[in-house]
Amino acid sequence: MIDKRNISDDFLEMLFLLRHRIFRHISIPLPINQFVVLCILTDEGSMTFSEIGKRLSIIKQQLSPIINKLEENNLVKRLPDSKDRRRIKIQMTPKGRKFITEHQNKIKAHLETNLSVLSEKEIEEFGKSLKTLMKLFGKISLS
Repeated sequence: MIDKRNISDDFLEMLFLLRHRIFRHISIPLPINQFVVLCILTDEGSMTFSEIGKRLSIIKQQLSPIINKLEENNLVKRLPDSKDRRRIKIQMTPKGRKFITEHQNKIKAHLETNLSVLSEKEIEEFGKSLKTLMKLFGKISLS
């Protein structure tokens, strides 16, 4: 029988390893909550406060200071929703897109450098495993 608890434990361990082995070595000049909002907007495009809050599991009052700081740094802007002017959409600015692209490239370069400790066979296996994970994550939701 498949032990789903072990799978979830292994998943959390993998997230910890990613953070410890990759992300902690890369300097990001933003608090993580602001960086995550930019990442979400990169994936989803413009979103309302409610949509972002739901993705982060935080309330609007907690999200407002995060968006305010991103807006002060010209990384996002607020726009009225074209369908309902009472709703505000948050959209990344060109500066925000450039910021995310630069930091994604730093993460990729760091990972590529660290892959050099693996053999060609291990790198190939790692790549296949990532493709499998992406396929499976496409089928499940962690919300």
